[in-house]
Amino acid sequence: MSQGTEQVEDTSTSTTSVLDYIEHWYHIPVLVLLLGFMLWVRLQSYDNFLINGKVYLSGNDAWYHLRQVQYTVNHWPATMPFDPWTYYPFGTSVGQFGTFYDQLVATAALIIGLGDPSHHTVSLTLLVAPAVFGTLVAVPTYLIGKRLGGRLGGLFGVLVLALIPGVFLNRGLVGFSDHNIVEPFFQTFAVLAMMIAISAAERERPVYELLLDRDFASVRRPLGYSVLAGIATAMYLWVWPPGVLLIGIIGVFFLLKLTADYVRGVSPDHLAFVASISMGVAGFLLLVPLGTIAFSATKFSLLQPFMAFAIAIGAGFMTWLAREWDDRNLMTTGYPLAIFGIIAVGALVVSVVLPNLFHLIQENLVRFVGFNAGAAQRTIGEAKPFLSSGDSLTSAVVPQYGLMFFTAIIGALVMVWRSVSSNENDAEKMLVLVWSAFILAAAFTQVRFNYYLAVPVAVLNAYLFGWVLGLVGFGKSTGQTIRNAELYQVLAICFVFLLVVPGLVMPMSVGGSQTYTAQTVGNNTGPGAITQWEGSLQWMQGNTPQEGNYGAGNNSSMAYYGTYTQGDGDYDYPNGSYGVMSWWDYGHWITTNGERIPDANPFQEGATTAANYLLAQNESQANAILDNMGDSNEQTRYVMVDWKMVETKGQSGNVKFFAPTVFDDNVSSSDFVDYIYTNSSYITQHKQAYYNSTMVRLYKYDGSSVDAQPVVLDWDLTTYQGQTYKINPQVKKFDTMKEARQYVKQDGSSQIGGIGPYASEDIPALQHYRVVHESQSTALRYGSTHYQVFAQRAQLLQQANVSVQDYFRTSPSWVKTYERVPGATVQGTGPANTEITASVQMKSATGGTFTYTQKATTDANGKFTMTLPYSTTGYEKWGTDEGYTNTSVRANGPYEFSTPKTLGDGGVTFKNATAQVSEGKVIGEDNSPVTVSVTNQQTVPVEGANNSSSNNSSAGSAPSNATGGNSSAGNGSVGANNSTNSSTNSSSLPSPAAPSTRAGLVGTFAAAMVVSRRD
Repeated sequence: MSQGTEQVEDTSTSTTSVLDYIEHWYHIPVLVLLLGFMLWVRLQSYDNFLINGKVYLSGNDAWYHLRQVQYTVNHWPATMPFDPWTYYPFGTSVGQFGTFYDQLVATAALIIGLGDPSHHTVSLTLLVAPAVFGTLVAVPTYLIGKRLGGRLGGLFGVLVLALIPGVFLNRGLVGFSDHNIVEPFFQTFAVLAMMIAISAAERERPVYELLLDRDFASVRRPLGYSVLAGIATAMYLWVWPPGVLLIGIIGVFFLLKLTADYVRGVSPDHLAFVASISMGVAGFLLLVPLGTIAFSATKFSLLQPFMAFAIAIGAGFMTWLAREWDDRNLMTTGYPLAIFGIIAVGALVVSVVLPNLFHLIQENLVRFVGFNAGAAQRTIGEAKPFLSSGDSLTSAVVPQYGLMFFTAIIGALVMVWRSVSSNENDAEKMLVLVWSAFILAAAFTQVRFNYYLAVPVAVLNAYLFGWVLGLVGFGKSTGQTIRNAELYQVLAICFVFLLVVPGLVMPMSVGGSQTYTAQTVGNNTGPGAITQWEGSLQWMQGNTPQEGNYGAGNNSSMAYYGTYTQGDGDYDYPNGSYGVMSWWDYGHWITTNGERIPDANPFQEGATTAANYLLAQNESQANAILDNMGDSNEQTRYVMVDWKMVETKGQSGNVKFFAPTVFDDNVSSSDFVDYIYTNSSYITQHKQAYYNSTMVRLYKYDGSSVDAQPVVLDWDLTTYQGQTYKINPQVKKFDTMKEARQYVKQDGSSQIGGIGPYASEDIPALQHYRVVHESQSTALRYGSTHYQVFAQRAQLLQQANVSVQDYFRTSPSWVKTYERVPGATVQGTGPANTEITASVQMKSATGGTFTYTQKATTDANGKFTMTLPYSTTGYEKWGTDEGYTNTSVRANGPYEFSTPKTLGDGGVTFKNATAQVSEGKVIGEDNSPVTVSVTNQQTVPVEGANNSSSNNSSAGSAPSNATGGNSSAGNGSVGANNSTNSSTNSSSLPSPAAPSTRAGLVGTFAAAMVVSRRD
């Protein structure tokens, strides 16, 4: 029996040993498993970013990081001090780029590439960097969660973080190589380090005198952890200079905690010791990357070390004042009043002595945590308020966090309740509460900051989970817990885990929208519109002169990865350099993929100038804007416009027309559009100012003159709650413009044109702009939301028997590139006081054709002058070797100059002439004029005659569905939302499901493709 008993004891001991081992190490494999899951989710779409051997990135800023990383690889460890390859003609120094993040990625690329990585290796390293950093955020999250809720709580927090499908996941997906996801990684470590430091200070109670006495042994742990907290804080700001908000959060925490401790009778010396040491260290480290002797929130400036030193000194002052208060036996309650009074006086002094600093802090405080956003900020998709679309709180947060947002709020309330009821004045928990409150405010002010909020949500759930475990009687010993678990305890834990399921594990419908799991989100990402721009950017790189060579042949070009100095802030560009105008969204693509210098960029530098140019109502105004940007040798030579820039209705991200209206102080969106409502949707009514805008004249008409057509947009009026709305849109077509104008005058609720390419008034031709390239990719893709918008307009036009050929007069390419040229001067003669029309058919490399027309009127002597931007001959003589453009849009023949057609007994009679215009004349290398005499009379028999002017009808042609809007924010007008209801038909139209309607749409699309030469 003794032997059997011994065997039982051995078995029991073995079981205990295994449970002890599991208890000690179980969190490691679980954590590794969760990290593996997070990395897998984030790398699922890896193959989507490798196209034909090239690495693509997502968004805009990621591409500029690629430039910064490649520069750092070439000049390691230096980062780019100044970049003249953006924001022409000034250049830029942007502190948010070329930071510690870029140095880390560059270092990794150097290691992977064994010291000499190829550009492909650098690109791949940057491609996966966000997935790696997004996964590693779980490490400090676990450590904070463990401090708040034990190891099980920490693991639960990581589980929540791993399943969150919102902004936090999106910013950490493969390809989204911006610095966004790196920010919460370093910020969370900084908060963790500060928690450890203040915890050590509360235990060991250090005071300043111990440092003065050099008794370092007594303060070794608080001092060491405080130094580490300062280093961690500085590293976070090295990654993102605007993260100075974290220093403010730490300052608010110490202000509240030190004040509360003194009122409670606890000396503030110990925590003030941590504040002074950590912020002092951070301040000195933030002087290392100092880039400007000024105050700036976006660059490495004096602001970051100034705020750190202010907190360090302020904490020391609070300690001194507390001692003075005790020595003078003053009332304890007067101490906080004195502190806040001194702060108020200090703020007043700063506002008077350093008003720029005061306004900078005030402006950025409102911008980051003010629960509001200015109009310009709302044009940035990631900077819009979290609830900007009028969504309810539930419909906004559930797709981001499932139910974990609400349980995090419960966790915060429990933390506050326990602090008050149980007198748990734990500094660590107060720091987490203050930090979470500020990050919550930031997330609701700008939607992008939800990639920060995910961590507080996770750690507060970790705390709540740990509290629930204690509430139901789970002990700290895992082995003991497993052996003694009761059914109610298991059920309680299961209930907590079930809260994770809705929205995070199982998709659900909230507020009319569907939630998605992390796995689904991770499996559905890609590079986006850059793939549609790539062809145009590669064409620009190979078929336009290198920067420094325009008009100069093989001069010394600007070094793309050269090291430049800022000088006086306005870079002195060499002769032959030039700018490329487009909307600021596309600036980084132009820099990195086109290797040309954009006038505006996603830093919103040049945004106002770009807006003024793109919306300019005549060519003289547009040219004056470009001419006034820089010196005479600093000229903008190219303009790039895509269909989104001229779209006014569609899915969010496809509507960019309204964004420039926000930056142009002289206009509003209502100057360009109005809205006519149907039963289930609306159409956009375009005003003449829309058609007059430079970007619309370029994209829709390729600079050609446009004749108003007898097409009328009609509507009814109705009143609702005291406001008048336009409803029931219809299109009517008349035989003549006279009939159309008479109808509009009598009707009172209609206008000529205003839909599709049909303007209300004639538009003159552009004389100095020509299209030189059209992208192979088309804007009109069957089944897309943009196609639905086109289909809605096409149906209205077809009801009035307006053919689709009239809709598609220029190619609906995704992006078009234009060149600003001097133009060829034409000096001609013809019948006196007669309109002369010059027309030429142009053909692009894609196979599409269009007719450019320009008109002039002869004087009393029969003379006229034109400036023509398109050449017809001599293309081979002037290419990139000579410092000019290899245009891919070329003429099918010479210009025809003709008079108006008149109908007589013999048929249609007119006078005409033809002339060739050389490339040298158009680009200004040959200043001699083209001479032409319009005297050759032609008569066409009536049987073959067209009683309308064929040239004029060509002039009235327009591109397909170039549209505009604001990808980041819709305009503020009634009905100007950025979503497109698939039911875009008015009640008078047939159902989209009807066979006749579907056949009509398919026929329309097929005809469009034939006209635009697409396959």
